[in-house]
Amino acid sequence: MVIAIAMLAMSSIHAYQWQVGVDLRCVDSFFYPSVRLDGEFSYRFSEVRVTVPLRYAHSDTHELDFAETGLIVSVYPFDGLGFYAGVSLLRLGYAWGLEAPSDPFILFSEAMIGWTFSFPWFFIEPRISITDAFSSEKGRLGAIREAIPQYSTVRISLIAGCAF
Repeated sequence: MVIAIAMLAMSSIHAYQWQVGVDLRCVDSFFYPSVRLDGEFSYRFSEVRVTVPLRYAHSDTHELDFAETGLIVSVYPFDGLGFYAGVSLLRLGYAWGLEAPSDPFILFSEAMIGWTFSFPWFFIEPRISITDAFSSEKGRLGAIREAIPQYSTVRISLIAGCAF
């Protein structure tokens, strides 16, 4: 609720933009016995972007499903160049299935750097993400990484989408 109110208040700022994107790297799911789908909704104003990621992963061989969401804040330190750095303020995942951890809720973190190439109604964004490098959740996330190979600690992504 607070995020929605803050986003509506910031919509009066002149340099703002809504973005919806998907990770094109998810096509590698055709080569694995598991699937990972990544999407995100973002609101960018000036040099700051707030992102809500939506991710789902499924493993056929390990009978495991994992869904996650959160809140990521990214900063564009060099005006107009497209380079950004971001960190998750909150990341929450939920695992279910026969091989899910006994405590299915997992809190973890993510840091990322990337480049945004913007066009009038379209954007492309190569990105490098590091998931949960300094956390105590390595055991439960390790089980998910074992079942879903696309869920590595370091991930190179290519986000593409439209901007409003």
